[in-house]
Amino acid sequence: MPSQYGPLLPYLIPVLILLLILRRGMTARKIKIERMWVMPALLVFAGASMFASAHIPGVMIIGELAAALVAGAVVGWYRGRLTHITIDPATHDLTSKTSPVGVVLIAVLFAARYGIRLAFPDAGYGHGSLASQAGAIADALTLFGIGAMVVQRLEMWLRCRRLLAEAQINTPKRG
Repeated sequence: MPSQYGPLLPYLIPVLILLLILRRGMTARKIKIERMWVMPALLVFAGASMFASAHIPGVMIIGELAAALVAGAVVGWYRGRLTHITIDPATHDLTSKTSPVGVVLIAVLFAARYGIRLAFPDAGYGHGSLASQAGAIADALTLFGIGAMVVQRLEMWLRCRRLLAEAQINTPKRG
């Protein structure tokens, strides 16, 4: 017997990840540099799961989706630069506080993507129909958001490594 929740399953994982991002982004938190790869991996998995059942778009749409991913990466780099990272000189503990603008941007992108998908449930990649354009826009927003969040983490990881290296050099050796 088919589940009545079947059409909602592709939305479940990304919505849960978005809620986690929003919750974590509102407070200053300790950074565990060795675990910074986990969230980007979850985002790539969520994005791949959304696109796994989609029809393969034409070459022009693939170019537009790639452009959205690159634009998201640029925004993510700047969003990562806006994230305030501090290091405790004694313990070398790293702490970050996400910019509220970045959290709101990601929430708006996800809401727009899901709003478009709910308004046009049959959205695909047809030839010029409103539904096909809505599908392409929704997918572009998804890739933009994933690119932004993954590259933000990359930029933060690079800064954290640099801060740790500087702190270790400047810490007097005991003994």
